[in-house]
Amino acid sequence: MVYLALIGFSLYISYIDLKSHRISNRSLALAFPLFLTLAYVQGQSLYLKSALLCAAISPLLIKAKIGAGDVKLLILLALFFLPNTLLIWSDFLSLFSTISVALILHTGLKERTLQSSIALAPAICGAVIWCAS
Repeated sequence: MVYLALIGFSLYISYIDLKSHRISNRSLALAFPLFLTLAYVQGQSLYLKSALLCAAISPLLIKAKIGAGDVKLLILLALFFLPNTLLIWSDFLSLFSTISVALILHTGLKERTLQSSIALAPAICGAVIWCAS
C-alpha cells in the first residue's frame, strides 16, 4: 500500500514540477502524514539515517542550484523509501543521473537552451520508485 501511495504521489508531484517548476510545501506536508500512517499500519521501518544524510548534504545541493523543493522531496522520500545501504544509494544515484540527463536533453530540445530550470522531481521520484521496489 505504501508503494502504491509512492507511485501516486510521484506521478502527481512530477506532473506539477514539470508544469510549474515548483514543489509546494503543502504537497510535501500532506504526503508526510500519509506515508507515516501507511508505514505505521504496515510495520515498515523509517530510514532516519538516509533522511539525515540528505539533510546534511542539502546545503551543497542548494549551492549547486538544486531547488529547495527538490531537496525537501528527496529528504521526505529518503525517510520512507531509501535504506541506508551502499547498494541502494548507488542504484539511486545511477538512476537519478540517467533520468536527469534525459530531462536535461528534453529541456534543451524543447527550450533550445540549457539556461531554463529543469524539473528534477521526475528523476528523484523515478529513482526512489526503482529503489523501493
